[in-house]
Amino acid sequence: MKFSIKREELISILSEYTNILKDNPIKPIVSGLQIKAENNLITFVGTNLEVDHIRKVEADVKEEGSLVLKPFLLLEYIKLLDEEYIEFILNNGFITVHQAEFSILEEGTFPVITETTPIKLLAITGGELVKLLEKSKFAASLTNDNIQINCVRVIFKLNEINLVSTDSYRLLYMKADKNCHVEKEISIPMDTINVICKLLKDSEKEVTIGFSGENVILTWENAYFSSKTIALPFPDFKGILANNSFSKVMEFNRDELKSALKRVITVAKTSVDAKFGAIFDFKGKTLLINAFSGKAKINQKVNMIKEGEDFKSSLNCKFLAEYIDNISDNPVIKGSGSSSMFEITETGKEDYRYILMPLALRD
Repeated sequence: MKFSIKREELISILSEYTNILKDNPIKPIVSGLQIKAENNLITFVGTNLEVDHIRKVEADVKEEGSLVLKPFLLLEYIKLLDEEYIEFILNNGFITVHQAEFSILEEGTFPVITETTPIKLLAITGGELVKLLEKSKFAASLTNDNIQINCVRVIFKLNEINLVSTDSYRLLYMKADKNCHVEKEISIPMDTINVICKLLKDSEKEVTIGFSGENVILTWENAYFSSKTIALPFPDFKGILANNSFSKVMEFNRDELKSALKRVITVAKTSVDAKFGAIFDFKGKTLLINAFSGKAKINQKVNMIKEGEDFKSSLNCKFLAEYIDNISDNPVIKGSGSSSMFEITETGKEDYRYILMPLALRD
């Protein structure tokens, strides 16, 4: 096998696989990247058995062939070179790149990865897709102890898509107007969500989202991406969203509340009662936030416009700050009492809703 390829294209492609390939002690071959050269086309194939990624790029192929290698050291080396084109030569079990030789893996046990034609759901630019996922993923469970909620639930409707995430302490719901081809609900694992966000961040390329069996499939220019989805049922969240019987409504200046929460978090992150827990005292026209860690305490005042009686509750200030980081206008907090759920929205908008459960902190 012998071919040459543009250095910048090669760096970009190899970098994509650093987000996917992992060491696998049971099946070591899947930590490698398959490179196939034929018909002046280089095909890169990588998998971690949950996610498959195929990339294709034109190149000057002098001798066809294929191999499997671990790409991480190769990428590090190529970044140090100055040449516009990089030549690969396979010889005696090693691949020669520039003036270095890299060992290859036994290709015979590499999984056969094929491209499946999906049922089309939605066409969207990569950058826009990432923005939707970034704004909806932060409320998902961060561990796979409960795999049902270690995901983002994506609901494709004919005229809109909904994105939902929860870790059982909070719930994030987002709606965006989009024309979908068919109706479908899919739970996409958080590991996959994070990879997609890295691959397509700031991309202006059109991405087609589809599905085949239990897999979600994304395709874009010279790229094919497939991931297993979570087949277990997602928690029923519609009843929670239907609750709108809040007796108290508070509106805040976004920047003022954000700054106050940031200061409170410095103390609340080591709270003796609950990590990131703080007392929120909604009184008159002022919110008083109080946190105590055993080594320090803090009080912050924030102006507000309030409808309803004064009340006090305990909330996770980090959870609240994460939602505020994702909005640009004033937040509106609705509640009924110290032990009831809260709903946070952006003023004048109902397409980005956040449900937050209170904590049981001592005053």
